[in-house]
Amino acid sequence: MGRVRVSRQTRARFGVLVGGWTAAAGVGLAVGLALGLVVGGVVLAAWCLFLADVSPAEGSGTEGRR
Repeated sequence: MGRVRVSRQTRARFGVLVGGWTAAAGVGLAVGLALGLVVGGVVLAAWCLFLADVSPAEGSGTEGRR
């Protein structure tokens, strides 16, 4: 098999293209991770605040207050 000859200009263009795609993939992964953490936090807060049945503890000093 013969060696493939590639000019310096072609290698440079290919390097810039691959570098750009790598940076874009990194940004996409970071945004996806951040969005996942935000959604997870909101769901956890909603579960804790709205779905959990929490009543005031007895003797907490809130009886009779208006």
